[in-house]
Amino acid sequence: MLNKNIKYLVVALAIIGTSACSERKIVLHQGAGDIVQTTRNSHVVKRPRVPIKEEILINKNPNLGHRVDVPKNNPSLDKNLTSEMPLENGGRMERIDFPVEEYKHIRKIGRSTVSGTVYLANSYTSDKVMGQKVKLYLNPVTSYSEQWYQESYLGGYKLSKSDPRLFNYLKFTVSNEDGKFNFFGVPTGQYYLVGTMKCGADCGFSENEVIRLVKEISVGRGTTKVELMKNVP
Repeated sequence: MLNKNIKYLVVALAIIGTSACSERKIVLHQGAGDIVQTTRNSHVVKRPRVPIKEEILINKNPNLGHRVDVPKNNPSLDKNLTSEMPLENGGRMERIDFPVEEYKHIRKIGRSTVSGTVYLANSYTSDKVMGQKVKLYLNPVTSYSEQWYQESYLGGYKLSKSDPRLFNYLKFTVSNEDGKFNFFGVPTGQYYLVGTMKCGADCGFSENEVIRLVKEISVGRGTTKVELMKNVP
């Protein structure tokens, strides 16, 4: 009788051991940023989600924005994707609020002079087209003017109308027949020097084009000499 009980006990232990070693149900949960969990033998095995995506830059936007993920085995973009955002206000980008506190620290009158020449340089012939009777202005570098420089001049967007208080801080002049100009009574500091020229065949264009010229300059004591130019076409 004892031998029979021992025999039954051995068989029962063998059955239990086989059951314990058998593979149980595997549960997978995978989503964006999830950990993949695999359950075997009552133990949880965790491993990071395998990356299946790589970053692609939409339209090679120079401001390095609007990245998207695409499958690694098919690194292409849907033609409908775009980095351009629709603009309100009749297609114009809204300016930031006029930074009153920032402009409080900018002097309106100084003792410095800015002298220089404005012209366009034809890339084909190396000829200089001097800016005759070009209206120029100095705009202090602030967060307000920097938005204009980045979004309008560099980015090509049209901005909403500027705050009238800005004109209290601008300096204006006009170049002569040789493209030479002077600004007097300028406070020291950083400025955007801005002018606009029209040019056609002399600049290599088939018809007259309006060319904006902008240069950031630093005005110190005495006279600051600058060249405001651009290579065209």
